[in-house]
Amino acid sequence: MMATDRKQTLPVESALPTVRPGFNIQVYSPVDEPMKLSFGPDGALYVGRQGGNNRIHRIAPGGSPVSEFGPPMVDPDAVLFDAAGRISGVPNSVLVGGGGILAAIFPNQTAAVVFNTGFADVDDMKFDGSGRLIFSDDLPRILTSSGSAPTVLISLPIRAGSIAVDRNNRTFLALEDGTIRIYNADGTLADSAFATGLAGLDTYLAFGPGAGGFGHELYVLNGSDLVRFNTNGKTTLIGSGFSVGPSSGTGFVFGPDNALYVSEYSKNRILKISRGN
Repeated sequence: MMATDRKQTLPVESALPTVRPGFNIQVYSPVDEPMKLSFGPDGALYVGRQGGNNRIHRIAPGGSPVSEFGPPMVDPDAVLFDAAGRISGVPNSVLVGGGGILAAIFPNQTAAVVFNTGFADVDDMKFDGSGRLIFSDDLPRILTSSGSAPTVLISLPIRAGSIAVDRNNRTFLALEDGTIRIYNADGTLADSAFATGLAGLDTYLAFGPGAGGFGHELYVLNGSDLVRFNTNGKTTLIGSGFSVGPSSGTGFVFGPDNALYVSEYSKNRILKISRGN
């Protein structure tokens, strides 16, 4: 059974970011202090949070109801749905990063620590095409695991925040100096300056699903601006006026409906961006 639904009583600001013609934007759900986001295949959205009552939220498909999911966790601001149970050991669990540990909340809403090996606080987590977990922490490195204890995949000159993985299993990293670097699947450097002059740890990366009007291009939330990086290197401004933060904490993901979802921590809401007239 899900925990009792919590009424969201915090105010949701009415003003929305602006998006270019051909895109629609709306408030998907009010949620207090939302951070990282991860969808289950059924369309349920799991929401990391900073502080508060140390509970992550589950938003039912369609945007409501909003429920607390699982027991209190340690600083549960990074989440990732583990459908196959590759890391948690139990299918349809939710991985939770925070406080120097990686834990899992199982479908029955019990929880357990998966890894406690001395890494720093988890910033972002993604699966690549082979099912490996790739994640960043507060140190200048990228770690990986296929179910065993994490190992260092990439050693970096400075810290990285957001991660995206393309169809060739290349890892795109937003570094705190405002660059995006690309690494091959084996951790070797492919491009040290794919993009420069960005917003550092307030830069968030997600590859379009190739459906729903979104191609396979890289979408970048660069501070308050939403930008598309086309395959030919051209950038297109999609929207502006987004609220980001705390640093490395904004949720920025495509859902199973092929729409793009963005968390706005200070405005207590999650936005949905879709293609349309």
